[in-house]
Amino acid sequence: GISIGVDDIKIVFNLVGAICSSSTGILLPCYFYFKLIIIKNQPKTVKFYVSIALTLIMAPYALFAIIAQYINLN
Repeated sequence: GISIGVDDIKIVFNLVGAICSSSTGILLPCYFYFKLIIIKNQPKTVKFYVSIALTLIMAPYALFAIIAQYINLN
């Protein structure tokens, strides 16, 4: 839907690529780690809480970085 409203499809591809790369590189591994700990009822260690903190901190930061980069391009 967004691609119909913009003049240049390059903007859409840049936004989708930035969102996907930040989520696959930073957010998803942390999320998968703490979900597996919960599912398998493993003891919660420091890594568990660090992965939750990284997910909660990096998700808004990644979206802000993407939006800020997009605003600077225009």
